[in-house]
Amino acid sequence: MDEIKELNDLLAEIQSTGDKFSPELKKVARFVLENHHVVGFLSIRHLASLAKVNHSTMVRFAKVIGFSTFAEFREVFRPKYRPEENNSLMSTGSEMNLQVGKGFALSSVSNWKSVSDLGVLDSPDMHDKIRAAAKDILQAETRYVLGVGVANSVANNFVYLADMIAPGFTSLPSGGDLPIDVLGRGTKKDILIAMTFKPYRREVIEAVNFADSLDIPIITISNSPACPIMAKARTRFVIPTTSPHFFPSMVPITALFELLLGYLISEIGNEVIVDLRKMHIRRHTFGIYVEEANELEY
Repeated sequence: MDEIKELNDLLAEIQSTGDKFSPELKKVARFVLENHHVVGFLSIRHLASLAKVNHSTMVRFAKVIGFSTFAEFREVFRPKYRPEENNSLMSTGSEMNLQVGKGFALSSVSNWKSVSDLGVLDSPDMHDKIRAAAKDILQAETRYVLGVGVANSVANNFVYLADMIAPGFTSLPSGGDLPIDVLGRGTKKDILIAMTFKPYRREVIEAVNFADSLDIPIITISNSPACPIMAKARTRFVIPTTSPHFFPSMVPITALFELLLGYLISEIGNEVIVDLRKMHIRRHTFGIYVEEANELEY
């Protein structure tokens, strides 16, 4: 097992056993999950201060996880991350918040990391996970896709496209219903794709907990492994949503769903390509599309 997978296994263990920790150890667990890229490069006292616990709590946490010392625990985090990789803990947003007008807009462009965050999707392990998720989705009878707030449009767009490929997708929330109202009709033969990003939305957490109580398989997406919906999931995607603004960027999330669409098509095979071509021919036949020769001049 290579060093990066050892780290991923450690994070998964912390995530899955977090409910069993004491309140103080839960603080450390949440901090480590959300900020694992800095754990290997800050002193134990600095980390304790950021996690809002005592120095001794950090030591106790390392031992509970199975390490002899905190230094041994911290060493696991060093191979994957370089000190120059940073986030809000290593550079505050106060300068950004002070900028207005044109200055803020220019700063937004120069500091926008959404494009570079797409790199997390470009790995064999990630593609294997997306392919496996696509297979699970296609085996389900009904596929629920839950996203609220900034994620709602992403969920709706995915459902619109995916339903052309394999009918049976439902976007949540739907109409005037609450997500749990629709999920109440679900069974273990269905699947729920749910996403929420810090600050986490209560209705998404409640829907995931309800789906879990019905044994509905769950695929979760968030920007932090500490997200409350992650523990209930069969498959978990942790995708960066870095943005200089006050809301998470949906660019990497949209890219994830586009990759998922590609694997759905790949799993179904040529028949879906034939069906999509027929759909476009039908639309052309009925004049749905504006032909180039008939384009309006402005």
